[in-house]
Amino acid sequence: MAIKSVGYARLINKFNLACISPTRKAVIDTSVKGRVDSEGILKFEPKYRPEDNLSDDLQFALRYEGVNLQVLHFLFQENVKEQIQNWLNQQSESKYARQTAFLYEWLTNDTLDSNVSAKASYIPLLDEKLQFSISGGKKNQKFRVLNNLPGNQQFCPLVTKTSFLKEIVKKDLKLRTQETLEKYDADLLRRAAAYLYLKETQSSFEVEREKPSPDRAQRFADLLRETETGTPLSEDRFVELQNAVLDPRFQDVAYRTQQNWIGDDKGYLKKISLVPVRPEDVRDLMGGLVQQAEDFRENNQSIDAVIMAACLAFGFVFIHPFMDGNGRLHRYLIHEILSAADFTPKGIVLPVSAVILANLDEYVEVLEFFSKPLVARTVYDPDVPQTPATGNDAVFFKYFDATEQASFLYKSLENTVENGLQNEIAFLIGFDKARSQLNALFDWPPHSLDLFVRVVHQNNYLLSKSKKQSHFEWLSDEEVIKFQSIINKAFYLP
Repeated sequence: MAIKSVGYARLINKFNLACISPTRKAVIDTSVKGRVDSEGILKFEPKYRPEDNLSDDLQFALRYEGVNLQVLHFLFQENVKEQIQNWLNQQSESKYARQTAFLYEWLTNDTLDSNVSAKASYIPLLDEKLQFSISGGKKNQKFRVLNNLPGNQQFCPLVTKTSFLKEIVKKDLKLRTQETLEKYDADLLRRAAAYLYLKETQSSFEVEREKPSPDRAQRFADLLRETETGTPLSEDRFVELQNAVLDPRFQDVAYRTQQNWIGDDKGYLKKISLVPVRPEDVRDLMGGLVQQAEDFRENNQSIDAVIMAACLAFGFVFIHPFMDGNGRLHRYLIHEILSAADFTPKGIVLPVSAVILANLDEYVEVLEFFSKPLVARTVYDPDVPQTPATGNDAVFFKYFDATEQASFLYKSLENTVENGLQNEIAFLIGFDKARSQLNALFDWPPHSLDLFVRVVHQNNYLLSKSKKQSHFEWLSDEEVIKFQSIINKAFYLP
């Protein structure tokens, strides 16, 4: 069985490109018939093999693998301009030559000559069958190309249309969210909204292994409510958000000017999980991220909202523009984008962080999917912070493949809509029912009733000995048994 790399993989090997290897690799495999997508490896029978030259490999890659901005960025740094110009001169009608020429100018800010006919039909840059793109796109008259990239030169992650993503997009989670909420009356939803804002706040802090003070928790809950205002994102806005979730001692007044790192610090041993982009590159990257977010806000039907939320929110946490507070703002940004697209109904926040918290290992894996290959090429010593990091170049943060992150976010939202949201509302209904029944049976001391319901519910409908001794010694054993039964039935019976 003979297997040979083609497309982007062959270009990477031939030019020894310093990019991160694509998630999906194309190969010619004599053991297959036709085309087969096997666990991220695109296998093609020998008749698909392109000639071993630049133009044929680029045509193969663009046709079957889609646009990979990171690979192309490094490839165009090589001495390939003349070959691309010759390809365009000889085949000006070729959509792949025109796409390549456009991308060359877009990525290098260098120019090519064009002999493309002014009567040629416009062609989309991204193949909508392969990758998520904006609808329509800006016309480039020089090469007769529609630029349907979802981002800009400073920030443009891309997402592949895997079979999973294509299927889950069809489910229309936005509609299913609305249908779920329509089951409940307005008064219940108002009370549920207040509960969900606090629940999402608590879960977001718990993901960071933090327990916020009541004041900080309230500030973050208030921020979540502000996602509906449509306040434009900017450096000042992000600083305002960061200041709202942190102790004043750790607040920033601008994007960071120091190199930060993420990982475990045990004093004698530092385990680095990620070295974010160098400080001098932060402002340019964040400017691109903000521009992409605002372009989406102006025309929020141009691309799937969850895909955009994944690109922006995970891009933000990878860039890590502040010294602290990035994780909470990353999850806030998910709600910001979903709200901008009206994915989330007004006055409601989806308990996404609670689902992430319940699937923390998978969340860490999807972060490491980006960070591990980058850490492998990054050199940085936290004990000598004045020595600049190397390997953490801006291009890796500009043009990363966000497919895994988008898949995780979609899974989390599906779980949230199908289970988390209804479970949280069901909890609130059960809590109210238990509280009402117990209040009618007993004259409870101030604040003790809510606590009793909560601790019994959390302990599998039993009051622990320690809680009884510390808070409810005045209840008889018979009363405890009776009240436990009432709470159990309130949560489980219709």
